[in-house]
Amino acid sequence: MPHEKTTIGGKDVYVVKSHHHVLQSWAEIRRSLTAAPVLLTLDHHTDTEEPFYRHRADATRRLTTEVNCSQTPYLLQPLDVAAMEARLPGMIANLRYDDEASVMHAIDKLHNDEHVWTAIKARIVSRGFVINLSHGNSSEHSVLYETSSFCAIGCIKALHDDKCASLHSAQVLESVYLDQRLKALDTMAAQDGVLAVEAEPYVLDIDLDYFHSERAIEPDDPTTFYRLVRKAVAVTIATEPTWVKDVREEGSNVTGESLLERMKRHLTTALT
Repeated sequence: MPHEKTTIGGKDVYVVKSHHHVLQSWAEIRRSLTAAPVLLTLDHHTDTEEPFYRHRADATRRLTTEVNCSQTPYLLQPLDVAAMEARLPGMIANLRYDDEASVMHAIDKLHNDEHVWTAIKARIVSRGFVINLSHGNSSEHSVLYETSSFCAIGCIKALHDDKCASLHSAQVLESVYLDQRLKALDTMAAQDGVLAVEAEPYVLDIDLDYFHSERAIEPDDPTTFYRLVRKAVAVTIATEPTWVKDVREEGSNVTGESLLERMKRHLTTALT
């Protein structure tokens, strides 16, 4: 499904349902710039699986051993890693940000979690910075940096519990939390001689499953978030309604739709 594009306070804002469809938005943004922008994404997940991984796996599986499960025979299909790797260069070469048809063709072969690395490999974005809630730490020097916090800022418990999780999710848009995560990303980047997150043109990407409760999207101090919005060259949003419901706190009624409405109000406040 194509993205929905609007303008808030003079800034382009793109909305998609499935996060990997945002590749269309990133390619359009790239076409408006002289160089690939940086990506800064806020997400429950890291979304940094290999490009086209599941498509390549399905396309190269070889039927081998017949096994039996619950009395029903089926064919086990192990991965052919070499064949998968052989397919990737051509798929990346066929994805050109200046060719809308090639972008949409690539999206047809993408699955969730594969879009960040795909965009980096295709030079739609230059590098990625990911603030996530899944404790992802698969950073790659000079190209991809991930950061997450195991608990709320200020928590000193040795073992974290459900109350901790609620406190943590309530902080994710607070300035004190984002400042800490941005500092962690900047520190990793500096060790590789890479510029800080906000030092280059960047796209601010938001997956709404980052917000686990009503409180999570109502920060007491949104100063840092509003700065990130204002400085971004564009904003992209994935509503991911299924994931929003899957990861939301018990007792919370947030939905992709309700979070999108509230996020748009934040953007309007930040930009007008």
